[in-house]
Amino acid sequence: MRGNQMTRLSVDLNAICDGFEIGIPQGTPQPVTGGLLHRMWCLETDHGRFAIKVLNSEIMSRPDAKTNYRMSERVAHQANIKGIRAVSARTVDRQPWIELHGEYVMVFDWVDGITLLPENCTSEHVKHIGEILFQIHNLDIVIDGSALPTFSAISFDTWRYHIENARRDASCWGLSCESILQDVTNWSRKYQDAVDNLPQKFVISHRDLDSKNVIWNHEGIPYLIDWESAGYIHPTVELVEVAFNWSRSHDGTVSKERFQGVIQAYLEAGGTLHSEVLDAVYGSFGGMLGWLEYNMRRSLNRDLFNMDDRELGRREVIHTLQELEKLSQAVSDYANWMAEVYG
Repeated sequence: MRGNQMTRLSVDLNAICDGFEIGIPQGTPQPVTGGLLHRMWCLETDHGRFAIKVLNSEIMSRPDAKTNYRMSERVAHQANIKGIRAVSARTVDRQPWIELHGEYVMVFDWVDGITLLPENCTSEHVKHIGEILFQIHNLDIVIDGSALPTFSAISFDTWRYHIENARRDASCWGLSCESILQDVTNWSRKYQDAVDNLPQKFVISHRDLDSKNVIWNHEGIPYLIDWESAGYIHPTVELVEVAFNWSRSHDGTVSKERFQGVIQAYLEAGGTLHSEVLDAVYGSFGGMLGWLEYNMRRSLNRDLFNMDDRELGRREVIHTLQELEKLSQAVSDYANWMAEVYG
């Protein structure tokens, strides 16, 4: 299990129920495992079942965090209104959270169903996802105050700073510091070259539409959760990211059939590719590089993160480096797979 497995809900349960007006608690909240940033529980009340999310305190300490969460929940709400089964947060005084003793808590209606590991996804699942991604891209969502993004690679100095800290910590995540620095510098350069070449076409979308963020109910209908990353993205880059995630197998290899299935469904629904496919593939490195940099910080910073968080960060550094290495070795193959579908 890659996720955070803390089991005790540390905030006032009655205050949560009163604040969100979700009824009287019935029993003890049950932890939901699998999250890599936040802590989640399932709560039963006399009004129904709810998902309780306690947000990562380090994330919420950032200057733009609250603005980003407000915006992402507006995106989820608009997507829901326009026909996407998007699970958005309940609100209190127009805010998607309540603050309790310095902790930020969100509440969502519970969706009965399952999430899938990528290797358990079928051709029917990926067809659904390709179609849904096009539908989101075609919604023309507009959020007041949201600015077009600027894409810049994480700097060499930032990577070197983290890796030197790891070297002093006598860890370097069990890997060669020199090799890591060489790899991340190379991947960052290729990412930057790609985004410089991409046309300036952006849509507001989910931006984290991987298999853990889709719940399939008992009728096989998908519900999209965890919209916190929502914002502007290049549509073809997101298509590549989604195709990667939904086509991975347990050993890290990628299924050509499922990869092309996502692309094919997106195109048949009405989508198009808005860039050279090789640039789109390298452009998809950005999210993984950002996640890698965050987890390097998380694994090393004893002032901000407890032992469990640091250990989770360490595991994610190793996992993400492995995923980036596999991706980089097969970039040409993935670009060719896309070209085969697009014709």
